[in-house]
Amino acid sequence: MEALGVLALFYLGTLLLTEGAGELLGPRGRRLLSRFRGFPLGLVGLLLGVASGSGTGLSLLGRGLLQAGVLSLYEAALLALGGTLGATGVVAVAGLGNRALAFGALSLALLWEVATRGKSPGAGRLLYGIGLLFLGLELAHEAALGLGPWLPRLPGWLLFLTGFLLAYGVGSANLVALLALGLARAGVDPGHTLALVLGGGVGCTGPLLFRPTPEGLRLGLLLLVHRLALALPLLFLPSPGPFWAHVGYHALAFLTFPLSFPLLRQLTAHLLPLPRALGPKYLRLEALGDPLLARGLALREIARIGDAARSVLEGAWRALNREAGREADLVPLEEKVDRLSREVLVYAAQLPEDALALPLLKAASELEHLADLSKRALRKAERLWAQGLTFSPEGRQELAQLAQATLERLERALTALATGDRALAQEVERQHPELLARLEASRQAHLQRLRHREESRASTLTHLDLLLLVEELNEGVNRLAHLVGELKPPVGGDDRR
Repeated sequence: MEALGVLALFYLGTLLLTEGAGELLGPRGRRLLSRFRGFPLGLVGLLLGVASGSGTGLSLLGRGLLQAGVLSLYEAALLALGGTLGATGVVAVAGLGNRALAFGALSLALLWEVATRGKSPGAGRLLYGIGLLFLGLELAHEAALGLGPWLPRLPGWLLFLTGFLLAYGVGSANLVALLALGLARAGVDPGHTLALVLGGGVGCTGPLLFRPTPEGLRLGLLLLVHRLALALPLLFLPSPGPFWAHVGYHALAFLTFPLSFPLLRQLTAHLLPLPRALGPKYLRLEALGDPLLARGLALREIARIGDAARSVLEGAWRALNREAGREADLVPLEEKVDRLSREVLVYAAQLPEDALALPLLKAASELEHLADLSKRALRKAERLWAQGLTFSPEGRQELAQLAQATLERLERALTALATGDRALAQEVERQHPELLARLEASRQAHLQRLRHREESRASTLTHLDLLLLVEELNEGVNRLAHLVGELKPPVGGDDRR
């Protein structure tokens, strides 16, 4: 139980320290990241890891930027490795502590909270975290005495596995290194603490593998294989001590990554190929030399986005009509819309003329917004159903008819967009006032039901919210139809000469 208590102190101390440092660092760190690419980005990650004390936070940030298409797989991995190396400074700070410094830091944290009245929590959390880490190291001596009789009997692979599982579960290699440091101070064999540290160094990849997208899973697998391949040979070398083993291992992982990346990329691509449906089908970088061809390819990709966005809308309203369905069922389609929209936006930004690029940007972002609105509609209905409530038969029928009309308008707008048919686009725009009138009539009918039926009062907010979403969806359809005129080729504009 003492060992578990020490782990709890290390965990809470590390959590508070990294939260406090992160709040003090603020958004400046993210702005700094946007200025660098390639290996220098990893060095910036190292500095941010030192400042924030959180390698896990930077690893998850890298995963998010990878999923958003901002960073490549190589850069996201470098950010994670650099951040984890920088965060080893937490162990260095903790190694300086003793019981007196522990209580001193905790006292300062309390005084800070009282003096600032909670207006600057970052510094207080930082001090609380340092104090708890110092205290944990002191108590680790006593915990190690209880582990002493049986710890030397364990084989190295089991200690490695223990460190791996601890770090995987809590997402922190520092936690395992702090435990190893406390055990080393109590006289535990250096080889045993080395196995713990190396296991923790590999296991800290764990947070990247929790509920990942396909890109996030590839990043997690790539880092896991890289760290494991480095850690296994080091198990057979003499231990330099827990702290230097911890820092040295993560420094080695960071510095050797550029050399091992080509092989690791091939391995992860073989083990986890990116689903074809998620990737762009028509966008080709070599076509950017011919802007009109590139624009045409982007339009073909936008047609794929439109099909997926329409499927999201159709799935949401089908669920509403049946009064059965989950928002989670739409996630794969929404991920496809998001991924393809980002790819088109980045591709279109490379076109030389605004007249070619801007309509593509508008179309891709509009379709992404339509898919998001559709999913939001189902989310609102899910909350209503979770309370055991439903719409009235008349209200459900009105919503179904409006949804069907919206789907038909979207189908026509997407067809006009794909074919450049301006007459069809103008027909979609002419339908807009009629649909707005139907929406207004539905609101008036709902008002009458609200006056005369008690049961309508329970679902009124959701019903009116859905009508607002239908209105917003149709405004988006109108904007899509209007884009058909903007997507005409420039006059006299063949840029192929």
